[in-house]
Amino acid sequence: MPTPHAPAGQWPTWIRRLLRRGWPRRVHLALESGTPALRGGLPVHDSPRFSICLAGTGRYIVLRQQKQEIITLQRGDAIMAAPQALMEPHASARYLAIGFVFTPEMTRFLLAKKGPVGHRFLHAHHASRALDEDGRHFLQALQNRRNEPPDDLAARRLVELLLIMAAEMAALPEPPASAAGKARFTWLAACRFLQENLHHPVGRQDVARFLNLHPNHISRLFREFCGQSFLDYLLQARLDRAQPLLKDPHLNISEIAHACGFCDANYFIRCYRRKFGRSPGRDRLSHFK
Repeated sequence: MPTPHAPAGQWPTWIRRLLRRGWPRRVHLALESGTPALRGGLPVHDSPRFSICLAGTGRYIVLRQQKQEIITLQRGDAIMAAPQALMEPHASARYLAIGFVFTPEMTRFLLAKKGPVGHRFLHAHHASRALDEDGRHFLQALQNRRNEPPDDLAARRLVELLLIMAAEMAALPEPPASAAGKARFTWLAACRFLQENLHHPVGRQDVARFLNLHPNHISRLFREFCGQSFLDYLLQARLDRAQPLLKDPHLNISEIAHACGFCDANYFIRCYRRKFGRSPGRDRLSHFK
């Protein structure tokens, strides 16, 4: 099984080991999105993803018939989330998991551990190849199995096909790219990480640790490719996340601030007013006139 900080070239070997074990044994599907109130302020992700539990017990919050539900994964079980669907680790989960995220510009390979002190990534690899048309059809076919039980053989076979495709992508050498091209790709990976973790108090050190880079290099990437400091980009992303949440009458200002990664509601209000020239409460009222 994977070990922390192993080289990227080990991913095809790890995936083949999963397949030889006959994993996944069961496949759970997270397909529903909903209002911020239903999600409890938790964000949703705009790209399909799936994870396989390697050890321990995985627990994830999902929506079923527009109600929050906890899905439990045992060793060898998988969970797949459709774009915009809620799939968030539960606080009580304790697991080691391997995950795959299929974004339009890259495929992400992740080894994650969830313990008493929280969730952390032990290893991450970003391949510049995205799923082809066949892979997207496999994902759609998997979503169409929504009414089947977790041990549905067709769903298991579809995940196996996606694992085979992921192993092939990880095994291929990266296409030649200029130094600027590689740097921009790394910056995109950093942006993806931030967008998916805005509800946490994430910072430059977290991004650097995730990408195995020096924090100063992270700062240089943001200066070069978006003309902002890392902190300015992060603050803007948090405030952008807040604006649609203000439209939900079931969330108060403190809940919205927390969902966007602000530990203090008063600080959120000050930042919002400084950026937009008005308070979040005023914007909130304008949505309900």
